Amino acid sequence: MKKAIRNSLFSFATSELSQDAFICWCLNWFNDGSKPVLQEMAKKIIFKLTNVKEFVVKKIVSVDIFRQFSRKVKVDNKSIHVKIDVLVIVNNDIAVIIEDKTYSNEHDQQIERYKKGLQEIYKEKPLSKIITVYWKTGFYNDWDEVTVADVKITGEDVRDLLADYLNESEIIKDYFDCLEANLQLVEEHKQYWLPFGVPWWELNIVNYHVAQYTFLREIFPKERWDKSTGKYEGEYEIWFGSSFGRPWAQTVVKWSEFKKGEWYKLYWRIDRDKNGPYISFRICEWGYSKKKAERHKKLYQKLSLLMAEIVEAMSDKDKLGLREAVKSNNGGYNEAAFFHYHLDFSDWDKNKEMIIQAIREISDKFVERFTREVEPEFLEYKKEHAEKNS
Repeated sequence: MKKAIRNSLFSFATSELSQDAFICWCLNWFNDGSKPVLQEMAKKIIFKLTNVKEFVVKKIVSVDIFRQFSRKVKVDNKSIHVKIDVLVIVNNDIAVIIEDKTYSNEHDQQIERYKKGLQEIYKEKPLSKIITVYWKTGFYNDWDEVTVADVKITGEDVRDLLADYLNESEIIKDYFDCLEANLQLVEEHKQYWLPFGVPWWELNIVNYHVAQYTFLREIFPKERWDKSTGKYEGEYEIWFGSSFGRPWAQTVVKWSEFKKGEWYKLYWRIDRDKNGPYISFRICEWGYSKKKAERHKKLYQKLSLLMAEIVEAMSDKDKLGLREAVKSNNGGYNEAAFFHYHLDFSDWDKNKEMIIQAIREISDKFVERFTREVEPEFLEYKKEHAEKNS
């Protein structure tokens, strides 16, 4: 059972709906002059959300706030369910769409769809501007980086916005304290090798996506990730998931040129098994079937041998136990690992840089040799198979 940090409303009201209500409550102080300081806070937040400089000189006359705004409309003959967490109409002329998240991410281009839907709703009296805001107070990951919005608000931004008003309201103080505690937890969980002296199943890297993300980013810095490709799960973007409540994270280092039923990818994954946390190097080939089993088997055996050759040539293979991590694979599934390395953090200060450098070297050499030695033949097969099925 999770223990409350303090006897605070927001220690228990942790959902996005609760945060929606808090945002609305803060903004609505604009409409209540009984506490001028909080009214100034509301204006300060509106300036931050809109990022419209004209408001500095152009007086804000009215602010209308709608929580869980819901309307079904048709745009380009397609039905859109507009479900805006918080909709703010400033001066009856400017709309602010707030997509509010705590720990989840935007999906299915929510923000863009809601913007198009709102334009349709107000088509009889068009708004001069629609501003989209992505408000997320939890851990900011790669999915958040590529989320498209005019203004992005992080947990740190919210903390800064509220810091001057803690003595003005117990509600603000409660929210602020819980936010501060959650931000501190994120920082603690980034230390993926901790806590010391506990069973492996209590390690941060086993239990938290933020820990897994931090480790993968240390191996493959963000500079490797080309956001401009716009590709779903792009190369070196870090992707999260869970299996039966078990968190895992992965990053693709090589995508095929094919889409739909013929794609494949090479990627690293952080997960755990009965022996503890591990990092593995895998291939996933979509469209595996028994008809392709023999070809599949030959390919996977070739990739297993390639991995063995790369590891054998490395100077630290014995010291780091890299040989034991090489896996042969018979190609019985569409997904297979060729390298499965258990992570031991007992001597991490000493071994960290060597392990990170070894994984990076294995990755780069494997991708280079796969591209040069294996992929041409593989691509020919995939092209033939795609043509037969077209």
